Amino acid sequence: MSIGIEPPVKKAKTFLNEDDYCNKIIDKCIEDIKNSQKNLEPVLSDDFQMSMPLIKVYVGIIKDPKDLSRTVLMLNEKIPLKELQHLKRVRKKEVILCPTNFIIGMSSIQQYIECNVEELKDTFQYFKELDVPLLPPKVKQQFKEWNKIWSCNFHPNVYLEKLVSGNFFTATELNFHRTYIEIAFEVSRWYILHLNLNTNEDDVFKSINSAVIVDPTIQSVVAVSFDNRDANPLQHSSMLAIDNVAKTQNGGVWSTENVNRDRTLSGISEELLTYLKLRYPSIKFGARKFINKCDMSSDEYNGNPSDGPYLCTGYFAYLIREPCVMCSMALVHARVKRIFFCFDNNFDGALKSKTKLHTISSLNHHFEVFTGFL
Repeated sequence: MSIGIEPPVKKAKTFLNEDDYCNKIIDKCIEDIKNSQKNLEPVLSDDFQMSMPLIKVYVGIIKDPKDLSRTVLMLNEKIPLKELQHLKRVRKKEVILCPTNFIIGMSSIQQYIECNVEELKDTFQYFKELDVPLLPPKVKQQFKEWNKIWSCNFHPNVYLEKLVSGNFFTATELNFHRTYIEIAFEVSRWYILHLNLNTNEDDVFKSINSAVIVDPTIQSVVAVSFDNRDANPLQHSSMLAIDNVAKTQNGGVWSTENVNRDRTLSGISEELLTYLKLRYPSIKFGARKFINKCDMSSDEYNGNPSDGPYLCTGYFAYLIREPCVMCSMALVHARVKRIFFCFDNNFDGALKSKTKLHTISSLNHHFEVFTGFL
């Protein structure tokens, strides 16, 4: 197998060995996925699961409740709490004055008040230190917990609430997602058979991976791929899948297909496509027809959604195993919308196991990640 070429296809066998260990494992996985009663789990930022981070603040107990409005107005003007906007400044007769680190270099909070808001020097009966939530709550459950410590401002995000509810996908959507991840297993089965691979019986999916790229707008499989890292360290299944998508858009650098072939189907090898169509007769295969910008009319150039995407924009990626950092960044650059994977990658998984790359706020593109098929 030469470097820079995706896995070559050997002469097809006409049957699958039902007694083969890999077949049994794949069949068991597919059966368990079909029978699963669970909804899929989103892989979210640690902000959603972490224990409440706290910060120490000084609180003043006001002498006369009638002075509350005037006190808050003056404090907001003279000692604004820019990083604690999620907190209500007042709770009954208690008023948040400032974080404790504000008075470094001064002998007391009373001295700090006299220096910064002299009008309030006689307003408070006494002062105390309290721990309050450092960050704003993201979802209702956090809001309930945060609120027990100190009253918070909170505006629920309907989408986030649904995401953490445990019932994000409908039964129909789950059926589609399970079918596409099953196709990823069938892709592995087909390549294992045709390449006569010797897999590790202790963990069949530890050293192999498959990817299926789907255009959800037309519910069609655009491209598939199988891991080829033994021949080329760059050719992980995700990298090959992106390249196969590029073939449907007149691109691709690892192309082995006949250039005269229908471009919309060029993301899947012909023999494998035949096999998958037999296995999944109700599933649609092929990309939307790609129109090069040079060939577009002015109306098409100005954003007609039927022009086809840039690489994987808006596409869903289904992987047997959690991708590594290289593959995850490639999927970021390819503009994938959602990634679904079946097994954690405890060695170098970049979307859950070792890090959560998709939650890094500084990235210029973000996708959603789901797992929990088994």
